[in-house]
Amino acid sequence: MKIYIKRWIKIIFKELLITEVCEIPLEMTRKGGIGIYKKIQSEIKTLEDLHEQVGKAIEGLPKGTLRCTNCRETDQFYLDGKYISKKQTNLIRDVAQREYYEQALPVIERRLKILYEMEACYKANEIENCYTSLCNARKKLVAPLYESVEEKIKSFLEEEYESGKFDEKNYTEFISLKGERVRSKSELLISDHLNRFNVAYRYEKPLQLSDWNRKVTFRPDFTVMNRRTGRIFIYEHLGMMDDESYIKTFFL
Repeated sequence: MKIYIKRWIKIIFKELLITEVCEIPLEMTRKGGIGIYKKIQSEIKTLEDLHEQVGKAIEGLPKGTLRCTNCRETDQFYLDGKYISKKQTNLIRDVAQREYYEQALPVIERRLKILYEMEACYKANEIENCYTSLCNARKKLVAPLYESVEEKIKSFLEEEYESGKFDEKNYTEFISLKGERVRSKSELLISDHLNRFNVAYRYEKPLQLSDWNRKVTFRPDFTVMNRRTGRIFIYEHLGMMDDESYIKTFFL
């Protein structure tokens, strides 16, 4: 179990610093133009891969024109005008698949053309820049349509909330480089590591979740914001996985 947890922590750190992991759809992750731009790029990548797969598949499928009819509730097939026996089901299926691919291929190409044009002319931060270009005095008067990533990070780091309570009988204090008290040596190492890499995070920031008809307040160990995208991630350390009562309390 300890080996697994150590490896999991290493993976989480790598993902926090490089890509994305465990995304939490909080209201403050509201996407602006950059989100739309990334969706366009993602759709382009999906369609490019699909176009390549379909093109290769067509090359390996049999040629010919398939005609399908139904006589007395029985399907009948003709390939280039000649009747095909049901014993040649694989041939019939392959020709039908090829014709379907050939019908879909130009649709994929048309959609890619549209997306390429959108990618070329779409300015991801154009709306956000209408706000960021304002002077500070005017910014105080205006409610932006979209928050820039910089504004999200600023709001995230400056948001005030009541810190979690510590057991009065626990006299051990672990103080991070950020000057905040954490609950264990492991959390101290994690907190200091996040600070060294300039990762925007909050410690035990309250998170309200819905549990059927009631709201439950949860305090994850670390709430992290990606500085490139403004997305929120939850990092729960799970530092006592060898304690059965801890496991039951956390997962049940």
